Amino acid sequence: MPATSLPDALVISLYWIFAVICCGFSAVAGGKTGRTGAVMIMTASVASVVAGEFGSWAHTHFPVMTIDLFLLAGFYWLALRSESYWPIWATGFHLISVISHVAVLFGDNVKQMLYYGFGAFWSLPVIMAMAIGTFLDRRRSAIQS
Repeated sequence: MPATSLPDALVISLYWIFAVICCGFSAVAGGKTGRTGAVMIMTASVASVVAGEFGSWAHTHFPVMTIDLFLLAGFYWLALRSESYWPIWATGFHLISVISHVAVLFGDNVKQMLYYGFGAFWSLPVIMAMAIGTFLDRRRSAIQS
């Protein structure tokens, strides 16, 4: 959904600042897992903005749902191959976002902003799990050294 007011534009701008800072930190400090997760999140974020222009939030938004399903599969793959725990948390948080798409498939009486906001909200814990997990992984490595 495009920003329709100044508060909407501010929230969207804050999301992008938060995403760039957290993904940048994880890409630099998180090793291969951090780089992979950061690229996945930023790619899905940009792709979701583009896909958001195609379709409607009044019912299941299939272009964004497809991106979210690919991101969920990517987090699952990363969780299976990583020694870090944050991909498991990111997968779980993102699964909730994917479930919001499925819920709208079965419930026609869902408000457009609620659907959009619910999916967008759960991107924040995903990004925080990655950044905090990267920080804790670095701290654990420093203590073990």
